[in-house]
Amino acid sequence: MTMMLWAGTTVGAIFGTLHAIYVYRLVAADGHVRAGYYALWTLALWLLFGTYMMVLWIISVVAYSIARPFRWRM
Repeated sequence: MTMMLWAGTTVGAIFGTLHAIYVYRLVAADGHVRAGYYALWTLALWLLFGTYMMVLWIISVVAYSIARPFRWRM
């Protein structure tokens, strides 16, 4: 389970960094002073939810693979 948390954190860090750069450029282009603040929040939320979503995704894949043979055929 610890490995999944690290994998989720890594995925969140990669996508969070890319999205934070995008947000920073978009907000800074409008001349807002808080562009760095928005970029840091974007990165932090990606780190948090990247871990959360990775763990939920893995749990759902395992649950689906267990439940798939037991589906009813109509």
